[in-house]
Amino acid sequence: MGGANVLLRHFARMHEFKYVYRQMERCLQEFRLDEPFYIKPQEKDGQGWGATEAIRGALCHWIEVKDGKIANYQIIAPTTWNVGPRTEDGERGPIEEALIGTPIADPSDPVEVGHVCRSYDSCLVCTVHAHDAKTGEELARFKTA
Repeated sequence: MGGANVLLRHFARMHEFKYVYRQMERCLQEFRLDEPFYIKPQEKDGQGWGATEAIRGALCHWIEVKDGKIANYQIIAPTTWNVGPRTEDGERGPIEEALIGTPIADPSDPVEVGHVCRSYDSCLVCTVHAHDAKTGEELARFKTA
């Protein structure tokens, strides 16, 4: 398949579904519908966090509760990781790195940019814009029909 590319990322996503399906099946068999599924917390103060692997990547939540009210809540969604800006050392984020060297058939309509971005994160369907780096002119605004 020629190394990391749009087709391979989509193929990997489809291939992983078989594994995810089997895991979902296993989890569903563990449910005990006659047992309580939620126990209301009694504490008025506390901190918590949760992390999971969502379909688009890592999803993390942090919460702090004081006097029975949310004092702070933070989320880092998969899009944050996927689109992530350059590091302090100038290392490119995953999507920026994948775009480097991508062949563009028509520079006035670089649909390939949208294909690469969406292969990392489908939530970028309507948020990818292509600009000419020299002129600043917007070349394309990719959006759903």
